[in-house]
Amino acid sequence: MRRTVLFLLASAAASLPAVAEDLPLNPAVTQATIEDTICVQGWTKTVRPPYAVSNAIKLAKLRAVGLTEADRTRFQLDHKIPLALGGAPSDPRNFQLEPWEEAGDKDKIEACLARAVCAGRLTLDEARQRIWRDWHEAGKACDRPTVIIPPNPER
Repeated sequence: MRRTVLFLLASAAASLPAVAEDLPLNPAVTQATIEDTICVQGWTKTVRPPYAVSNAIKLAKLRAVGLTEADRTRFQLDHKIPLALGGAPSDPRNFQLEPWEEAGDKDKIEACLARAVCAGRLTLDEARQRIWRDWHEAGKACDRPTVIIPPNPER
């Protein structure tokens, strides 16, 4: 019970709203660079951290909430702001322990938000803010047009 409470407290603290400057972001990904980064199929594979890095972060996250290495199979280490939205690849602040039973649902929402950004239906910043605040809530509106980005005449 104590471990569950610690995990929930840590998860809740990580869900507090943040201003864009405080978010763990990949500086190479901006609204102006999405056509050359996140909107290129396969781009996230080029920035994904090596297993040794993510494994060390996962173990540290487990220990921080009072769990042990034996608990590692219960969780996926997930980028809170996904690489597909320009989240920082190796910043420990951008990782969270995610129960495996939630992983597929969040992955669908991440993909939906990335499609909306690349289609110009949602700004990159808005998508990042939504998923950072509450990925469940972000999923409710991820396919609905909320912000229309005017075409860039320089493209």
